[in-house]
Amino acid sequence: MINLLKQIALFLLVFALINDNFVVGIAGGSALKIIFAFFVLINAKDILQSLIQPKHITMKFFYIFFFTLTIVTFIDIFLGYVSLIQALFVLVGIFVIFEYVTYTNIFDKLLYIIWFSMIVSAVIAVFSDPITPWTFRKTGGTGDPNEFATQLLATIAITIYLFTKNKNIFFLASSLVLFFYTLLYAGSKSSLLTLAVLILFMLVTKFSDLLKKIFSFKTLFLLVIVGIVLSFIDIGQMKAIKGIEQRAQSSGTAKTRFVSWNAGVRMAEDNFITGVGVEQYERNVKRYATDFIAKGSYAPHNFLIKVLGEAGFFPFVTLLLFLFVLFVSEYRNIIESEYIWMYISALSVVLMGLTLSISYEKYFWLFLGLLSHVNYLLFLERKEGNIYEDHAYPA
Repeated sequence: MINLLKQIALFLLVFALINDNFVVGIAGGSALKIIFAFFVLINAKDILQSLIQPKHITMKFFYIFFFTLTIVTFIDIFLGYVSLIQALFVLVGIFVIFEYVTYTNIFDKLLYIIWFSMIVSAVIAVFSDPITPWTFRKTGGTGDPNEFATQLLATIAITIYLFTKNKNIFFLASSLVLFFYTLLYAGSKSSLLTLAVLILFMLVTKFSDLLKKIFSFKTLFLLVIVGIVLSFIDIGQMKAIKGIEQRAQSSGTAKTRFVSWNAGVRMAEDNFITGVGVEQYERNVKRYATDFIAKGSYAPHNFLIKVLGEAGFFPFVTLLLFLFVLFVSEYRNIIESEYIWMYISALSVVLMGLTLSISYEKYFWLFLGLLSHVNYLLFLERKEGNIYEDHAYPA
């Protein structure tokens, strides 16, 4: 019974993180907090027990970052920059999500929950209206088209990883068609650039393997079928394609983001030790901006700038060190295995975070936690011999 409740709590949490606007629209403004509290309560024992598990270098550097962020945040509470409740919600959210995912013993089940939640979000996007009458852009189950695109990119990589396990071509093809179709309707230029970077990364790291797969009979046959289908579709007439073209020509977001980033650096210069307080960037950005900045552009639009401006220099540096260790510590082992898709998933979120303020978002730490989990598994394999996923942790 307890295990069932734990799985229900996990499903509700992941679904709510990816479809937050949809959940709030259905269940009300307090739904997300109630779901998170339920998850923490039902999994409290497991989370506490995870603290005594062997510590890979990834977790050591995460703890350094988290400890530094916590110290600075409590200083900010003392100085009156941020309320205790708001600060605790941020800190507990980061710690619980990352700790739980790193030490989860139902890794593949968690991935399928993420996949299903994203399928629902994509379906919502297909059948929903654009976010305003003046744009083609859609957001799925969340509220921001760029965050929707971030989640899509990360889940595309997860889907390919799951395909390496289930070998179901219909699962792969149908999922990718839906995800890429709705990615166009997210209208995120950053996501298209990120996708290009990820493809280039894959070509560099897995070039020989990709060539073998490209020239396999099954792949060539599938490409022929896809080509025939696309030949009947005038892709250039799709509303999303036209919309992206118009955004590329007329969007002025680059300038406003540079203004906001510059303001974040000035915040940090003026508040080197403490920053301006977690989630206080938008309240202070106008004071530090060197040029006009519209109200809709007050957000930092960069997860690193957000931490630098809100928490100061030391959490910023420890976050950089943590990310470096997360992506480097098991790199050689990961790129030689199917876990490379978990690497791609986490990398896509970080790259998208360079234009998004997702530093404290729980789904951000969810996707980073997946790579941390992989690092931990590989660490256990070296430490204890051949460790299989289902038996990597004590019951």
